[in-house]
Amino acid sequence: MKKYVVLYRIESVMSPCEAPFGFICHADDADHAEEQCVNAYPDCGVVWIAEGDDYRAALDNYYELEN
Repeated sequence: MKKYVVLYRIESVMSPCEAPFGFICHADDADHAEEQCVNAYPDCGVVWIAEGDDYRAALDNYYELEN
């Protein structure tokens, strides 16, 4: 298993300007990491998945590729 950071949003409690939350887990692959996040936060929308456990690096990568 590898560590993953899953970035997710919960639209009902977040403003569009807020950074996504980060869910860190051990998973077999990115799909498994996404599944764990959705199981933990059923109302979430996953926006990014990065291998590793560095929330800040995942967030930086998300914003870099978003632009």
